[in-house]
Amino acid sequence: MLFLLNMIGGLISTVISLAVYLLSSYAIYKVAKIRFIPNAWFAFIPFFSLYMVGLIIDSLKYNHYKINQYISDIPMSYALPIASIVNSMVLPSIPILGGPAAAVIALALWAAEIIMYYFIFSLYGEPKNVVPFTVLSALPLLGPALTLYVLKDRRY
Repeated sequence: MLFLLNMIGGLISTVISLAVYLLSSYAIYKVAKIRFIPNAWFAFIPFFSLYMVGLIIDSLKYNHYKINQYISDIPMSYALPIASIVNSMVLPSIPILGGPAAAVIALALWAAEIIMYYFIFSLYGEPKNVVPFTVLSALPLLGPALTLYVLKDRRY
């Protein structure tokens, strides 16, 4: 009986995780199509979704001069996937500094996603909703859902 409950719980968890992943991938895909970024379907491939997030940040960062002065020289479309590789393959093998360094890189990847949402909301959303939507996008499911809400009337 316990085995059956564990199996059902694992199945429900897998279905929810897949639904969240597909929702976030579709939000990235829709933004990429609106921004005329080539190969927008890369958003559905797990590793390349970070590449697409970087391309979206690269295409939107020039609209924000305050943020652009800090990240203008960084090609985010390459930096995010490389940081992910370093975080998952290189840092775990370093004994003492690997854990804290991995936490810092994971935080930086999360911050890059929040910056992408800020750029999207400030360009396509209403000005009064930019900060609340950006703060709410820190939660895993709300970022893609709010992105799709902001882009609901946009065509590509």
